[in-house]
Amino acid sequence: MIGGMISRKLIPLLLLASFAAAQQVPNTAPKTEPKAEKSEPKTILLDLQPTKEPEFDTQAVVKETEFVDSRNHKMGIFWWVPTEFWEISLQKQGFSAENAKKAFAPFKKYNLFIVAVGDMGVGNFSWMNDADIRKRVLLRDQKGNTYTPIDEVPEGAASIVDVMKPMLKNMMGRMGEGMQFLLFPSVDSTGKVFADPHKSSEIYLDVSDVMGTASSTYTWRLPLSSLSQAKYCPVGKERVEANWKFCPWHGVKLTEDTTAINVSK
Repeated sequence: MIGGMISRKLIPLLLLASFAAAQQVPNTAPKTEPKAEKSEPKTILLDLQPTKEPEFDTQAVVKETEFVDSRNHKMGIFWWVPTEFWEISLQKQGFSAENAKKAFAPFKKYNLFIVAVGDMGVGNFSWMNDADIRKRVLLRDQKGNTYTPIDEVPEGAASIVDVMKPMLKNMMGRMGEGMQFLLFPSVDSTGKVFADPHKSSEIYLDVSDVMGTASSTYTWRLPLSSLSQAKYCPVGKERVEANWKFCPWHGVKLTEDTTAINVSK
C-alpha cells in the first residue's frame, strides 16, 4: 500500500499533468472474502535511482485511451488507465522501474476506468455521482462477457484511490469531485487477462442513459500504439497503428505480433 509522500503529492500531479496536457490536442482514439477492516495506509519508501528515459510518451497513452464525448448538453470523460501509465509516469520522475511497479502493483489485478459525466448548464456543470455512474456502466470483452464495477475495492487499490479523489477535488473543484474511479476485473472466468494493452483484443464500455441517449459504447482496440514499438507497412514503409490488421494504403496484411516497449529497464 502507499500512503506517504509519494501518494499524497506525486501521484495526483502525475495524473493531472498528463490528463491536462492531453486535453490540448484533439482526441485520436480509434474511431469507429468478507471485507477486511481498513487499516491506516502504510508508507512505501521509494529510492530515487537514475533510470533511462522511457521510450514512450504518457500524453500519447492518455490520448489513445481516453474518450471525451460532448453532446446533448452533456460532457462525458471515459478513460481506461493501463497500469503502465502509472509506472512510466513514476519512471519519468526518476524512480526505478522496480519501485514504480511496486507502487502500483495493487492495480495490476484490475481494469481501472476514470469516468466523469456532467450536465452542461449556463457557466457551470452538474456532475453525476459515483453511485449513479456505477449502475449505468458495463465493461464487455471481445467474447461478449460482461463485467460490473467492483463494489468493494480491495484495500491496496483503495488506499491509492482514497488519496487521489480528495486531491482531485481540491485541485479541480467540482470537476475533480465528479471524476469517479471504477475498478473492473482484469481476467475472465477462465483466468485469462482480456485487456492486455500489448496484445490484440478489444474492450467496450457500455453506458446507459448517460449521454442523453439510451446507450453509448466506447471501444478500445488493442494493442496500444503508444505502448508498442513502431509498426510499418512492409510495402510502402508507412507507419501504421499497432492494432491495424491491414495496411489501409496497400491492402497487405500486417504482422499480428507487435513488440511491446519494455518499461522495466
